[in-house]
Amino acid sequence: MIETLQLRRFRNYDAREVVFSPGFNCLTGPNGQGKTNLLEAVYFLSLLRSFRTGDLNNLRQWNADAFFLRGTLLEGDGLRTTLSVSYGTERRLKVDETPVYRASDFINHLLCVTFIPEDLSLIQGSPAQRRRFLNIAVSQTDPPYLKHLQAFQEALQSRNLMLRQPGKYTRSAISAFDAMLAREGAALEIARREFAASLNGYLEEIAPSLLGEGHTLSITYLSRLGALMQEERLSPAELERKFREGLERLLEHDMRQGSTSIGPQRSDFTCCMDQVRMDNFSSQGECRIASLALRLATLNRLRRMNGEEKLTILVDDVIGELDRERRASFFQTLQNAGQILFACTEIPNFPLPIDKTFSVMGGSIQG
Repeated sequence: MIETLQLRRFRNYDAREVVFSPGFNCLTGPNGQGKTNLLEAVYFLSLLRSFRTGDLNNLRQWNADAFFLRGTLLEGDGLRTTLSVSYGTERRLKVDETPVYRASDFINHLLCVTFIPEDLSLIQGSPAQRRRFLNIAVSQTDPPYLKHLQAFQEALQSRNLMLRQPGKYTRSAISAFDAMLAREGAALEIARREFAASLNGYLEEIAPSLLGEGHTLSITYLSRLGALMQEERLSPAELERKFREGLERLLEHDMRQGSTSIGPQRSDFTCCMDQVRMDNFSSQGECRIASLALRLATLNRLRRMNGEEKLTILVDDVIGELDRERRASFFQTLQNAGQILFACTEIPNFPLPIDKTFSVMGGSIQG
């Protein structure tokens, strides 16, 4: 969990330091004063990304060359770890004051699960948004996954660059990346399938309390490795071989299109309520509840695999649309969490004890 957070030139914070408590931390104040910015800063220390924007330049103040974040993490055994990131013309990362140069050596020292309005995109958004969810959720419990993902993306970027310049590169030069794509892509595919199967078990536990008895919620992973590779019983070696064969078979097509047509970069998942796809047939309220259920299932999976004390839960403006019973069910799921950072305009009637309260106003934090 996070013990202290220092911010410089981040969003609306010039220079601030916050000391959080284990347990329930409540951030209160009017909208637009910086509560979500604090959650975003914590999230960035966890995953080196924002949950609101893909342009990291938006995180620094308009007249600043860079922003700086530093967090002290408190482990369950009493040990502390410091993380710091400076992002300007270049990114500089440190773990315990030692520079690190790969994101995979920095990410997930701090384990976070978010409950944010943007989660609606898990049901109604683009496949890219759902793949991002998969990549983050799988990497939090499967550390090698992130390295497979980085290697796959590097090979994919190189192959696509060559595909867009067919007059410059030979077929054999382009095919040289097929082995790496197949090897790393097969690892990603297997990990995602296992995650989806595991998550459905947790969704089965959660669905009755959020949807009512007799209702079900599940996800279906949609592979984009081609029709011959849909069998879930394929071994890693067989999946890798079939993926490589597919790349070879579709090379002419890919050269015309200028991009790689099969692989985990095109995969997706659908969410089904009572065995009916939600993206086309469900109301806004049903999609909101389903997105909340996906996050709760991810949380339960993560807490059982890593332990309560290692998790920091970030909650921002997601309970307003819930009725009384569903709100109570949501808070019951959060019980015994190691740490919660909860942003709200005013303190509601929490069924959980509040350990520390902060007042946030115009970039000022009191608490």
